[in-house]
Amino acid sequence: MGESIIAALVLGAIASGQGMISPSAQVQQLLTTNACPGCDLSNADLRGYNLTRANLRGANLQGANLQDATLLLANLEGANLSNANLTAAYLERANVQQANLTAATLVLATLRHARFRGANLTNANLSGADSRYGDFRRANLSNANFEQTNLQWARLNGAKVSQTNFEDAYRPRMPYGLNLW
Repeated sequence: MGESIIAALVLGAIASGQGMISPSAQVQQLLTTNACPGCDLSNADLRGYNLTRANLRGANLQGANLQDATLLLANLEGANLSNANLTAAYLERANVQQANLTAATLVLATLRHARFRGANLTNANLSGADSRYGDFRRANLSNANFEQTNLQWARLNGAKVSQTNFEDAYRPRMPYGLNLW
């Protein structure tokens, strides 16, 4: 009988969410340790934070506000950044491979040398971003907006570019054999 009561209390705590780390506790973990792989940081307000070299591999950052955040050399591989606000974020040399950036906002973001290989950027807005030397190989860029984006020396081999807006994008050379114009 006593075991049944304990089991019921444990199940009740888990069902009410008390047995799990709350999103605010996961934000605190990220800010304290600079690592939160696989964490649920959906809709988190991380505006302006310095997350240099942060390990956010596989994290859920759906709808998160990362405006003006520094993600230099951050590991975002496999992360969910759909509908995230990365306006003016600094992601130089970040690993964003296989990440979901569907409908993400990366307006005026610094993406130099960032690796987006195999990432999903469907409907993402990268207008005015600095993507020099970025690696977008095999990425899904369908319906993405690269208007006035600097794509100098960016790699786009095998990228899906259906209905992608490259209006006024800066790309003077096509060193890797992809000719979009």
